Amino acid sequence: MQQNKASFINYEIWILSIMGAFGRANVYKENTPEIKKTYFKNKLKGYLDDMINSNYLKPIAHFQHLENINELIHYSKMYGEVLRNDTFNFGVTQKLLNLYLKYHWCLGLIPAPPHFPVDSIIQKKLGLKVVPWTKFEDDTEYLRIISHSETLLEKYDCSNIAELELKLFSRNI
Repeated sequence: MQQNKASFINYEIWILSIMGAFGRANVYKENTPEIKKTYFKNKLKGYLDDMINSNYLKPIAHFQHLENINELIHYSKMYGEVLRNDTFNFGVTQKLLNLYLKYHWCLGLIPAPPHFPVDSIIQKKLGLKVVPWTKFEDDTEYLRIISHSETLLEKYDCSNIAELELKLFSRNI
């Protein structure tokens, strides 16, 4: 019974992660059949679950996390026939991975991730000019936002930026 509960929750956080990352990003090519989208999402979920199990069960370095985002971009190219521009851009990829990690962390399954999902809400909460995350082609704006958040840890009495984002996000509810 415990496995069924864990599988159910994992699937639900996957759906929330997909909705959060894909919802505003228009990731699929026009007229892509649902069956191909579903196949792609299932393969992607397996890939991300493997990535989490092999990289995120213990604290991970900032540079390794960036490499994982780029690895995920590279992986998406294998499914170019369904993806607009034949791949994910950096913004969609960071949002998907970081959101999926955030949910796993909040459930106590992994330690705090090194970053957080960058979107317009957190940019506003951090007091930054909003740059559309769905348009990030590389890590430039993303790293600017991550770097800025690190300067606010003491102000908000947080030990890491994942905790900071959770605290700021919670105030939005």
